[in-house]
Amino acid sequence: MRRSLLVLLMTGMTAVFCDDGAAAHPHVFIKHSMRLIFGADDIVGVRMRWTFDEMYSSMIKSDYTKSGDGSLTPADVRAIEKENFSNLANFGFFVDVRINDKPIRVTSVKDFDAKYKDNRMIFEFTVPLATGAPQKPNVIELDAFDPEYYVEFTIADQDAEAVSVEHGDRFATGCTVKRDIRRNSELGPVNTDIVECTYQPKS
Repeated sequence: MRRSLLVLLMTGMTAVFCDDGAAAHPHVFIKHSMRLIFGADDIVGVRMRWTFDEMYSSMIKSDYTKSGDGSLTPADVRAIEKENFSNLANFGFFVDVRINDKPIRVTSVKDFDAKYKDNRMIFEFTVPLATGAPQKPNVIELDAFDPEYYVEFTIADQDAEAVSVEHGDRFATGCTVKRDIRRNSELGPVNTDIVECTYQPKS
């Protein structure tokens, strides 16, 4: 059976609870980073990069690749997207976005890609964005979070690796990584990492 993230989310796996409340036990671990993408006048998207833990990576490699080294063909990537990733639309692809304090609902993504490197499966995809009513400066907050806490997201260890900017020459940008911010999951409070960036066109 193909092992999709959605299957893991829907199997009703148990959680482990601690004395100080409900500390859930995740089953998939993802290290993530993001790249803000700018157009001529505004932000146009964010490119997300997920690097999976070795155990889940080996499952995907076993299910979707025929080569011994884990290299993926274009057909493999399409199969992974269809069977292992696309249904995450039901969960907003685990991406939370606020622009100028307004929540942005993520319903679709584009340019999905996958590769296997150093015993890890890596997914990349782009979330289209638009400010709507630009301010000076605009503030965007982003994080990857599973409220059911079957998947644990942690951001890259170094701030420079956690968030970067593409085509931002015409904008003044500044980003801060806020680590270990307390959020509520369905199984109790857990920590997550939030990226906060300001941006505005250069005068």
